[in-house]
Amino acid sequence: MRALSISPEKLLTMIIGQPITLDISYAGQLLLASTVHQQPNLPSEMAGALAEVSDTGQVKFITLVHPFKVINRDELFNIDESNIHREPYNWFGPQALVIEKKMQDFINSYDGPVTEDGAIPRQYIPDNIAEPIILSDKYWQDYASFVNDPDGNFAKQIKPIFKII
Repeated sequence: MRALSISPEKLLTMIIGQPITLDISYAGQLLLASTVHQQPNLPSEMAGALAEVSDTGQVKFITLVHPFKVINRDELFNIDESNIHREPYNWFGPQALVIEKKMQDFINSYDGPVTEDGAIPRQYIPDNIAEPIILSDKYWQDYASFVNDPDGNFAKQIKPIFKII
């Protein structure tokens, strides 16, 4: 598959649903990754998403991919497709809010046994609620490993709901 490294700001702009354009002479599907940089709180050299690029350079988001290392390049390059794992949800979009709300609604209505520290044991949480949360926890844990985080503040914000990752 063809890939391109772009600024992390441009990558994140596209992932949250805002339009971007690329000044390249290529049309078709691309894996977009963030360039190498030192800006705090942004991913560096990380595969981020699959997108469709039109012949006018307009970019349409297709899907988020699970973060993996992509060496920065200044031009289009090939990437082994076996490294690309599509995320079932866009953790930057409204789907993530719906998943979190379902979990919160379940927690608010739960009236069963809890652990010593007050948590709901996993076996009491329906799979259709727990499994997307587990995927989200894994995504954010892996995403954080690519973020320039010199003071550790970004990592402190990543609080997994489940500890069974």
